[in-house]
This record gives sequence, structure tokens and C-alpha cells, in this order.
Amino acid sequence: MRRRLSVIVPALNEAPRIQTHASRLARLPGVDQVIVADGGSTDGTADLARTAGEDVAGTRLAVGLRTWF
Repeated sequence: MRRRLSVIVPALNEAPRIQTHASRLARLPGVDQVIVADGGSTDGTADLARTAGEDVAGTRLAVGLRTWF
């Protein structure tokens, strides 16, 4: 049985790049799912990632995740 590979992309205000990067990651061999973890962007990153999800198979969006170091 083949294992599934998910790629998690942390994002914060990445609107100019998120669709391109998510699409490229989804096309990599062996990648089954791209998860964009938006950290509360104010530039529309979450909306653009959702839009990319219509074109990128297996894309999900986790909105509002924030990690403080």
C-alpha cells in the first residue's frame, strides 16, 4: 500500500506567491495533498489559496493557525 504525502505550507501575507507555490507543490511526484496553513494574513492569502484549491487536487486550507515562538 502506498503512503500518502501531505505538504503543509505555512503562510502569512503571501498573496503574490501562494497560488503559484501551491500549484507547483501539488505537481511534484508523490505529493497527494497540499495544506496551506494561513496565520491570519491580511492581504487575501487565504482567499487566493481557496481559489487555488479549485485547480489543485487535494488542497485544503487551515485558516487562523498561528504559532508563537
